Amino acid sequence: MNFVSAQFLLFFVVTYAAFISVGANSRRWILLAASYVFYATWSIPFIVVLLLSTSADYLFARKISVSSEARARKLFLIVGIACNILVLVVFKYADLLTSTLWRGAIALNAHSPLPEHVDVLLPLGISFYTFEAISYLVDVYRGKPIAQNWLEYNFYIMYFPHLISGPIVRFEQLVDQYKAAIALPVASRLHKAIELIALGAVFKCILADSFSGVSDPVFTDPTKFGVLQTYVGVLAFTAQIYFDFMGYTHIARGVSLLFNIEMPLNFNHPYNATNISDFWRRWHISLSSWIRDYLYIPLGGSRGNIIRASLNLIVVMTIAGIWHGAAWHFALWGTYHGLLLALNLLWRKSSLQKNLINSLQDLNVIRIWTMASAAMTFAAVTIGWTLFRCNDLQSLNIVAGKLLRFHHMQREWHVCLVSSDYGDVWKILALIAVCTSGPLFVQARNRFISTLPRWFKLQLASFALIACWLFAGAETKPFIYFRF
Repeated sequence: MNFVSAQFLLFFVVTYAAFISVGANSRRWILLAASYVFYATWSIPFIVVLLLSTSADYLFARKISVSSEARARKLFLIVGIACNILVLVVFKYADLLTSTLWRGAIALNAHSPLPEHVDVLLPLGISFYTFEAISYLVDVYRGKPIAQNWLEYNFYIMYFPHLISGPIVRFEQLVDQYKAAIALPVASRLHKAIELIALGAVFKCILADSFSGVSDPVFTDPTKFGVLQTYVGVLAFTAQIYFDFMGYTHIARGVSLLFNIEMPLNFNHPYNATNISDFWRRWHISLSSWIRDYLYIPLGGSRGNIIRASLNLIVVMTIAGIWHGAAWHFALWGTYHGLLLALNLLWRKSSLQKNLINSLQDLNVIRIWTMASAAMTFAAVTIGWTLFRCNDLQSLNIVAGKLLRFHHMQREWHVCLVSSDYGDVWKILALIAVCTSGPLFVQARNRFISTLPRWFKLQLASFALIACWLFAGAETKPFIYFRF
């Protein structure tokens, strides 16, 4: 069910009416029932998968909690994690594995007993709730709070605002907000919720979907576009995926606040990061922290030598890439970011970096260096999105080739100068500005909009939502992260 659809609006109105009409002790049951209805609108059979999965995770966590022997606790943890990974592999990666083995056999002129493709319907949101289930098992193993009953744990997984595309919430972040009674939100939370929903709708319907109209043709058939047009398409996707995913997260957080349950921040102006490590502290924060706490640190993190730490970064980011999608270009995208993080780690540990920092005494020089670092980081992230977006190696080769054909770019620049046609140049500059102007927007909001009376801000939010409804038209595009 798309968050920016008439179907979701009807679902939300009915759910909220039921939510506010019952007592505080009964509201969590309304939300739990609504979450099952929400998921059932996509697939009723897969509710069985969720029921079996949450039941198994709850039982494994109970076994971990009550077992006195360290070996038994560890065994239950390993088996519980393995079951979650098995479900993920069966539903999400079966086709990738069988097709890869089939192609390998063909390349070796051998017969493969496996089919070329396995058509398995992917349960919506499986990547997100699998990671949440694993974090719960690990946290219980580490001595953190455990669900008092199955319904308490089931609510944590099924709660519909974060069920499909996150944020990836930890059990301890959510449980205290619903385990007893859920009060109605105070006025300040209501206003914050409406603001988040309005902003999220604008990000999705007006910005992200508009950028998709620019980026999709370039990635569908890159042979039809020149170098500058390819840059426009790549930057358009850079903006599209950011505003698409941030739009979903804003709406999810806003809707949840209306139910008086707060979910964590998931973005913090990632395209203004000054290095690739800083980018991952700002982009999809809930995923980045999950990778750090449940993959990177258990593998040893940066406790060993720098080579081991670099390898850990490459391994965990490759896993993160595959988590995004069952295709090798996602793994390549993850490995690319792992290499960037490893290079950043080597740079931060080097004496050259320390000497450079010590030599930067002038404030203007420091500002220039910071701006240059942010520009290089943004360029590296943008190049990485081509690996993420291209569906096959052939289109990736074409797009990457055009991005790196600097002599062709020089020729197109010359044509622009001669003809005084700077359309693509202005598009490139505008897209960069849109991607990096988040802090300026926040400053403007804090200076001007936050001082306006509440009734006027509610009017602005209403106009924004009406504009989104008019702009979206009859059919709204699904969120990009719905497929993961």
